[in-house]
Amino acid sequence: MENNIVLSWLLEEDNPEVKLRTLTEYLEYSEESQEVRQAKAELFEAPIFHQAVEMLTYEKIWPRYDALTAFAEWGLTRKDLNIDKEVAKVIEDSGFKPMCGEALLLRNLVKLGYYEEENVRTEIYAALDKIKEDGGFGCLSKSKKINDPKLPHKSCARITANYLLLIAEMKLKGMEIPCEKELVQYFLKRNVIFRTDNPQMVVVEEMGNTFYPMDAVKVGIQNTLYALTVLGAGQSEQCDKAWERLEEKRAEEDKYILGKSKTIPSFKAGKPGKVNKWVTLYALMAKKGR
Repeated sequence: MENNIVLSWLLEEDNPEVKLRTLTEYLEYSEESQEVRQAKAELFEAPIFHQAVEMLTYEKIWPRYDALTAFAEWGLTRKDLNIDKEVAKVIEDSGFKPMCGEALLLRNLVKLGYYEEENVRTEIYAALDKIKEDGGFGCLSKSKKINDPKLPHKSCARITANYLLLIAEMKLKGMEIPCEKELVQYFLKRNVIFRTDNPQMVVVEEMGNTFYPMDAVKVGIQNTLYALTVLGAGQSEQCDKAWERLEEKRAEEDKYILGKSKTIPSFKAGKPGKVNKWVTLYALMAKKGR
């Protein structure tokens, strides 16, 4: 049973984006319910929503990329938004590959409902087909010093974390996932966030912290554990150390602290070092799935 104080906090009107996601994905209210319709109406009037809409008009790709991350995180879909042309432009301008950001872009497109489009589905399965022997995905750098195609290289944990988020959303949508077992095992064999050659050291700093919002190369522990629970692996003993790390961020009233964020995040989600609604919501969803 969730803490009623925490739940009331997540449902406060001053953060309609958190309220909407809490209603639809944690409490599982129907999209047609009065509560969900009201939360959407509140969000559509909020400054944070209009800022994201404005970002879609920018010439540079990254603000538009961030806007799609924001809409996806808030629990909106293409049925709620009139952004088909803007999404098509992001795809056209990036070729689905804005530097290291393909996995998160595809994850956001799935969450927004664009997995129904043939070009998006084709790209998803083409991307997943590039999984490496170790169960992860390789660095996309074209520098031979970093990523010589003639030499074997380990997968990039940063990019692979976003592929985990992608297949979790695919699972929720009932899509076929050809590499689900291999990708989940990639994280389980390193106890989710630790190095295989040094089990006491976190493989990437942000992965062992409550980083949020996620970006192309940084995914917080609360998102990783949530994805693993969606994929049915949250109860594995290999996740125990990661659950312990997440619990280190639990504060009073069972609220969780935001450990770190980008200087300019895709949307304003709170101040590092303070209790945070988004981190708390993901922790609750992860524990519910566990």
